[in-house]
Amino acid sequence: MSSTDQSATILVPIDFSAVTKAALAHAVNYATLNKSKLVLCHFIPGKAGNESAEAVSEREKAEAILANHAQEIFELHGIESTVVVRHGNFHEAIGALANEMNVGFVVMGTKGIHGMQRWSGSNAIKVILNGKQVPFIVVQDLPKNSSPEHVVIPFSFEAESRQKLSRVPELAKLFDCMFHVVSEPVKDEFIRHGIQANVNYAKSFLDEHNCKYTLGQTSGKKSFHKELIDYADSNGADLILIMSEEDHEFLEFFTGSHEQEIIANEKKIPVMVLNAKETMKLDGAPMFF
Repeated sequence: MSSTDQSATILVPIDFSAVTKAALAHAVNYATLNKSKLVLCHFIPGKAGNESAEAVSEREKAEAILANHAQEIFELHGIESTVVVRHGNFHEAIGALANEMNVGFVVMGTKGIHGMQRWSGSNAIKVILNGKQVPFIVVQDLPKNSSPEHVVIPFSFEAESRQKLSRVPELAKLFDCMFHVVSEPVKDEFIRHGIQANVNYAKSFLDEHNCKYTLGQTSGKKSFHKELIDYADSNGADLILIMSEEDHEFLEFFTGSHEQEIIANEKKIPVMVLNAKETMKLDGAPMFF
C-alpha cells in the first residue's frame, strides 16, 4: 500500500479500551477506501525526559501493543501503520501531533455521555479544539457499513454554515453517499431568510457537483440539536457533519451543555467536526475529504 501525500494519513489515538477498537475499525474502513496510511498513537501522562523505570516500562509496553495492532492491520487489510508513543497531556498532544504530522483527519473514540474516561464526554471537545488544523471523526461504536451511505449536514442562518460544503465533493467521490441537508423552522423572518439562502446555496452546490441529496427540516418541537440527532437516526445516518465554529445552537454546543449531546449522542452516530478556519484554508487545495 502506498500513499504519496502525508495529508491522506489517518491518526487514531489508542487507549486500549473497547471504544478505541471501534475507532480503529472506522479508520481501517476509511484507509481502505482512500488507500491511505494510519498513525496509531498513545500518550503517557507526564513530560518526556528522565523517565522512571516504571515510565519506560509503560512506554515499551504501549509500543509493543501498538506494533501488534499495526501488524494485524497490515496482515488483514494491507494497510501500513506508523506507531507513535509520547508523553504529554492527551488534550493537547493529540491535536499537536495531528498538526505536526499534517494528517488528513483524526478518528477518535468516545465512551458517550456517561463514560467519563480519558477520552470521553466533555474531554472529547477539549481534544478537538486543540487540533485546530484537522477534522475529527468521533465514534462510539463499530461501523454499520464499510462506507458511509447517509451523511447529515445541518444548516443554520450563518454564512459559515456553507463552509461544510468544502468537504462534500470529496466525500461524494469517496463514499457515493446520500447527503441530507437539514434546517430548523424559525419564526424570525430575518433568520428564516438566512437559513433559506444557505439551503438554496447548498442545493446549487450539490447540483453542480452531481451529489445525491435530500432537503429536510426538523419539526421545531424540541431544540434543534436534539431533533437533529433524531432526524439523523430516522434516516439511517452513518455520519453527521458539523463545524466547530458554527453559530446558532452549535456555538453553545462547543462552549456549553450541548457538547456531549452531539458528539457523544445517544444514537451513537459518528460525528465529523470541521474547523471553520481549516475549511477556508483548504478551499481549492488537496484534501483527504
